[in-house]
Order: sequence, then structure tokens, then C-alpha cells
Amino acid sequence: MKPLQIAMIGAGRMGLAHARVLAGLAECRVVRVVDTLAQNAERVAAELGAEPSTYLEDAFQPDVDAVIITTPTPTHAEVVEAAAGAGKAIFVEKPIAESLEAGRRVVAAVERAGVPCQVGFQRRYDPAYVRAKEMIEAGVLGRLEGIRLVGRDVHLPRLEFLKTSGGLLVDMGIHDLDSARFLVGEVAEVYAVGGALAEPSLAQYGLFDTAVATLRFESGAVGTLEVALRTAYGYDIRCEVLGERGRIHIERDRRPDLTLYDERGGNFDRPRNFEQRFAEAYAAEMVAFARNLHAGKPLEPGVRDAWYSLRLARAAQHALETGQMVNVKEFGGEL
Repeated sequence: MKPLQIAMIGAGRMGLAHARVLAGLAECRVVRVVDTLAQNAERVAAELGAEPSTYLEDAFQPDVDAVIITTPTPTHAEVVEAAAGAGKAIFVEKPIAESLEAGRRVVAAVERAGVPCQVGFQRRYDPAYVRAKEMIEAGVLGRLEGIRLVGRDVHLPRLEFLKTSGGLLVDMGIHDLDSARFLVGEVAEVYAVGGALAEPSLAQYGLFDTAVATLRFESGAVGTLEVALRTAYGYDIRCEVLGERGRIHIERDRRPDLTLYDERGGNFDRPRNFEQRFAEAYAAEMVAFARNLHAGKPLEPGVRDAWYSLRLARAAQHALETGQMVNVKEFGGEL
């Protein structure tokens, strides 16, 4: 079977990272790189031996089998709908859309076209999260009782980005909330509090840089999520699942797994960003996309699954902004 012909839509940092993984696989070949900025498209295309373009329709030419979409979040729905209408297989970074209504249109477009589509929740491919899921499904923890999630970034993004990001619990927290669904199940209710603690001036725009959410799952389990946009000590991602027989703890505290002991005591380097912490996961999800698509196997997570993570994130953000407990189903409805 000949290699899949792939077009990259979006030639920023994430698009280049995905393209480099795909370039090393026999199952596919990147043939076109599309970006609104010609210099971005040309730079990435030159590295991959692909054709650059600034026109979206070039990604949907007959010689293209699949597209990788890493454009800004506000464009996801429109680009996915166009790709589905063109009959192309799709990988799109999270979230599938800015709003739940736009997300519904994406799901409808993908299912109407019958095209395979994978959404980029890379933690589902991280070795630790994969193993945790296997252990939970094997009953190692018994009845699940709770989960604690922590997500703290290193540096505050630019104000211009924060104003259009959808909010702290949508843009950043959605990864942790998707992990909660992946490991424990659907959330029935969510409540959140927060503030502008790292950068108080954000408050004048109604923005938050710090938040804590509490979750009540449909199973009766409970959970917490702590999210912050700035730390002084490095990128901090943790997940702890509690059950009647024990707990699973996921944390990568060192990069590499080495501690130096000297006159200051013990010290070590932490991961400084998501690319360092989840390098294996980002590579694994691309490998899975290419190989499963090439073999005709299902792609996971799909658009329906991703919509429910968007629903939960939107509900959590609404709780944060209003100070109200939010019933997730009543807030977002069903597909």
C-alpha cells in the first residue's frame, strides 16, 4: 500500500513538531504545507521537502489523503468542516471548536462525510496515562473514589492571546478535564473559583490566571483540578486517581530523572514546557494517527468524544466566571 499523502495546515511550532514525526514514518509523506504566512509555509516545507502554499484549498487537492490542522483555535471549526467536505481524513489539535454550537457543526460535518478524524488530546497517548487507564480498567484500584489534577504553566501568555483563548479552563484546563473523563468517567457537576493572582491587571478584562475546580462524577466519585498560568519552578502536571484499593500517581518531576546533591542540598531540572513533558505523547499520537489511518483502524479520540470534553471545559469556565455550581448536561446538552 502506498504512503498516505498528507497536507499540514498551520506551520507554527506545533505543526512543525507533528510534521517532523510524520516525516520519519514509512506510512506517510508530507506533500504540502499551508500557512497564511508565506515565510512559515516555506520554512517548514523546505525542511520536509514539501510544497508550500498560502491557500487553504491547496490542502484539499486530489493528491492529498489527510490533513493535520494546527491553526489557531478560532479557525478549527471552519477548517475541519472544509476538510470533511473535501473528503479528507483529519487530525486537529484540541479543541474541535470555540463554542459548543460550532462543535456540533463539526461533529455533524465529519459524520456526514464519513471521514476519519482524530482530535489532539495527547495525554491519552502518554505512557503513564495509558498505563493508568489499563490498570483502572483491570480493576487494580477497585471502585474509583476521586481524582486530583494539577496543571501549571511556566509563563503567562500574551494578553492578546488570553483575550481570545476562551478562558483558563477551556484553553489550558481542557487537557486535565479530558484526562478526568478518560480515567474516571463523565462529570455531572462542576464548580470553580479563581483570580488574577500572578498578574492582577488581568482582572480588568475578566480574565483568570489561577483557578481551582471541584468535580462530581456521575459515578459518585469526586475530584479537584488546580490550574495556573505561571510558576517559578517549571512546568507542573500531576494526576492522582484514588480508589478503594489504592491510588495511582502520575508526575514527571525531573528532566532527566536525576538529582544533584551538593552544598545546597538536592536539586534537579524540571520540565520547562509542554513539549518537554509530553514529547513522547505528541509523537505517539501522530504515529497512531498515521498507522491506524493507513491500516483502516478507528482514530481516537474522535470528534464526539472531543465535544464532550469541550462541553465539560465550557461548563467549568462558566462556573468560574459566575461562581455557580453548573450541571454539565443541563449547561451543554447532548449531541
